[in-house]
Amino acid sequence: MRIKKDKNRNEYINAGGIWVRNFTKYGVKPLNLSKLISKDDYYDIINNEASNRTKNFPAISEEKVHFKNIVIVSDGYNFDAKHKLLKNLPKDVAIIAVNRALAKWTLTTSANWRSINFYVVNNPYADCRRYQPRQHKYYPACIASSKTDIEFLDKYHGSVYLYEATQEVGFGKSNVEKYCIDDYRNPICAAIGLAFQFGVEKLMLFCCDDSFSEERPAAEKLPNNLWTYPQHLISHKVIDANLYWLSHQEEVQVEICDHSSGPDYINANYISEEVLIEFFIGQQNTQNMTGVIDEV
Repeated sequence: MRIKKDKNRNEYINAGGIWVRNFTKYGVKPLNLSKLISKDDYYDIINNEASNRTKNFPAISEEKVHFKNIVIVSDGYNFDAKHKLLKNLPKDVAIIAVNRALAKWTLTTSANWRSINFYVVNNPYADCRRYQPRQHKYYPACIASSKTDIEFLDKYHGSVYLYEATQEVGFGKSNVEKYCIDDYRNPICAAIGLAFQFGVEKLMLFCCDDSFSEERPAAEKLPNNLWTYPQHLISHKVIDANLYWLSHQEEVQVEICDHSSGPDYINANYISEEVLIEFFIGQQNTQNMTGVIDEV
């Protein structure tokens, strides 16, 4: 795999036309080489950032968070049935939910319970508001990009922490937090970056796909006979590139697996539901988190 370096000693690999930075490398000035924010979006994003900063939400980079075992849960194909498996995960496994996983979460009653440790969001547009829970009143701690839609955060009933996204070429300011997150405007990428900062050693992607069962206009067929759109295949490559950097860091060896219905990841081993619980068993884990562990 060809690695590109810039004058600041950042390292990048190309994924579907997008340069994905080595976010695990310390001592460099982070910069996103791909221009993912169009000029048409400048006003809304700047307005979101300015407003969200006035709310005095604490920075997640200032919190002491440590989880060795993490599952990133999206609302991919067959989520409604599959996410119930997560109830049986060991207690020391942290769950980071993204996209509509929180809105669709059903493990919210005393008889059928599994907590979400964090909900991660970075959508700057009004459609972000549909991610709010409607069928339940469970609001775990939220980690949001400073660029997130204002109204979503105003109406979120749980604690909110902000992260700063890595500055991209031609837009944004230099980062002032202890760390920034390379999110590529994708909450799964943001969750991977946060997992690295939290000290992850075992990571599972769960329902992290955009697949559907029936053919639609412009959709592409997957090897498993499901369908997806070309733009989602690009997102898949960007996520996979982030997994590459996570698994090739120098200091910690990270095991990565996937239980999703999209294309196979190169940098994550697919596991079936029969063995997904066993992935986290057999490791002596200590879990310490100051400030935000599990809010109901």
